[in-house]
Amino acid sequence: MENIGQELQQRQQELLLLQRQQQELEQRKRQLEELNTRRNELIHGQREVRDRFLRAIVILERAEAQSRKEVEQMHETRQTFSEQLAEINAIEPSEWSPASIEEELSRALAKVDQAQAVYTQSRAKLDALRGRDLEPAEGGEESAGSGSATSGNDSFMDNFLRGLAFNLPIIIAVLLGLVFFQFLR
Repeated sequence: MENIGQELQQRQQELLLLQRQQQELEQRKRQLEELNTRRNELIHGQREVRDRFLRAIVILERAEAQSRKEVEQMHETRQTFSEQLAEINAIEPSEWSPASIEEELSRALAKVDQAQAVYTQSRAKLDALRGRDLEPAEGGEESAGSGSATSGNDSFMDNFLRGLAFNLPIIIAVLLGLVFFQFLR
């Protein structure tokens, strides 16, 4: 009987040891599951942040390229405007000889018409590039929330008609000038 008591006591100690080991294993399992969950959160968060940064970099690169294009266009337009201004300032009717006044007047009018055409064309390019008008709306009012006479969502046809409307007076003036010039010959 003593043997049975000792064996029972030994088995109980083994059972307690196994229960402790089971608790330790369950605790270790919970720790590993928590680590796995955190690792998955890290991978998901890392992927999400990486995708956001990649999209943002692409957007910024496009915006940077567009800004460079705008600056380049503005620089070219400023140079063109300066050249046209110099041409207009160089017109001095007081220096024309009476014998060539008609010819000089025709040349001067052609320069003015050309300068107006260049201004309108360049302005339309800048407006289209930047999506806004260089000059404030008539009456000094600008629409709320937008300094733009055109919207970035306008269709090609809308922009084409605006361009035609901007350039129609110049086209007519040039055609009339050509007819008048041919008539004087």
